Amino acid sequence: MTRLPPLKAQEVIRGLETMGFERVRQRGSHAIFHHQDCRRAPIPLHPTKTITPYLLSDILKQLQIDEGHFLPAIGRMQSQ
Repeated sequence: MTRLPPLKAQEVIRGLETMGFERVRQRGSHAIFHHQDCRRAPIPLHPTKTITPYLLSDILKQLQIDEGHFLPAIGRMQSQ
């Protein structure tokens, strides 16, 4: 299992958009991202806070994305 770094919301959004997800709606400080194959998840959009590795892991599990595929999508290499 890969150790995930804490990330800003914009980095997570950039990675999801790279993987084919799009923002379908937003209410308050959470945006819902949706993929063509019906995977969806809310992403918190707090500009001054980071998304913790624990929360990021939960988001990726909900979206059925392997951590090893997500890190290259945000431009970070997989740590050994």
